[in-house]
Amino acid sequence: MRRHVRFTGAAALAAAGALALGACGLVVGETFSDDATVAQKITAVRVDTYDGGVTVRGGAGGSTASVHREVTYRGDRPKGPTHRVEGGTLVLGGCGEHCSVTYTVDLPGTVPVTGGTSNGALHLSRVAAVRVTSSNGAIDLDGVSGAVDVRTTDGAITGKGLAGTGITAETSNGEITLTATKPQDVRAKTSNGAVSVTVPDAPFRVSAQTSNGAKRIGVRNDPASRYRLDLTTDNGEIHAGTAKG
Repeated sequence: MRRHVRFTGAAALAAAGALALGACGLVVGETFSDDATVAQKITAVRVDTYDGGVTVRGGAGGSTASVHREVTYRGDRPKGPTHRVEGGTLVLGGCGEHCSVTYTVDLPGTVPVTGGTSNGALHLSRVAAVRVTSSNGAIDLDGVSGAVDVRTTDGAITGKGLAGTGITAETSNGEITLTATKPQDVRAKTSNGAVSVTVPDAPFRVSAQTSNGAKRIGVRNDPASRYRLDLTTDNGEIHAGTAKG
């Protein structure tokens, strides 16, 4: 990941230590993969796993959802599915101790996604509202039609085609890059990394704070605007511009 910022010695050591701890949770062992079809109507997705990344892609059409998983384990091979449906919610679960499961899910419609993983990236596209977390992993959003609330500790956050009713993105170690396609409140906060936000050409109440980096604000600042643009980083530059440049 390209950084626009120099870490201080303490910050760099802290970030490296956190990443090392995260890596210890990842499983190395035997691997298998399989596919499943979900015939029930899915109205939401909840991520409920410890080790492993998740990709959810909505708007695939058809009438059924598909779940592809890759399982890495030590010891006995896990048996049975790790996903389930609870009242219309597709729950993407874990596979136990010394085991990680990575999901790729294709859904016929556009549904909200909640929950999180401790070790793994989250990639969500063509979904409704998003409220997810990861401790060690990037979060990538594309074509989200609902409100966004995403948080990770070690990892970048990227989002494009964000057309909901508000955006909150927070990470400790990583850049944040967001593109909103309609005016809405945007809050982006990181400790180590640049913040770059693109919004429609509309007035915002702008607050941009960085302790170590340049600020380039190309958005109309109007204290009376209904929309807030709240951008914060400790180490990194801040850029806010409009879709027109």
